[in-house]
Amino acid sequence: MCSRAATIIVNITMVKVRSFKGFLANQENAVKIISPPYDVLNTEEARAMADGNPMSFLHCNKPEIDLPHDTDPYDIKVYEGGRDTLKAFVEKGYLVQDSDPTMYVYQ
Repeated sequence: MCSRAATIIVNITMVKVRSFKGFLANQENAVKIISPPYDVLNTEEARAMADGNPMSFLHCNKPEIDLPHDTDPYDIKVYEGGRDTLKAFVEKGYLVQDSDPTMYVYQ
């Protein structure tokens, strides 16, 4: 019988966790801005919830609500709309950047 020693090479990469300066809802309008996560509501529920509230974050994370009803949810216009709306939220002061890097915990 021949015995061989097996050599196992494991490449372990350590995860680096860093604090960062996040963007948060402007506290003055937080009730109007904060919305459920994008995967909790379907498009029609999001349209109804954001109706009449241009500050709802649903305009950023469910941008198809601002496009015609027959728009494919994976159309590039949806992604571009979300990007543009997010930029506008920052420019309008709906979202403000933290002054210090912070660790954010989500539950």
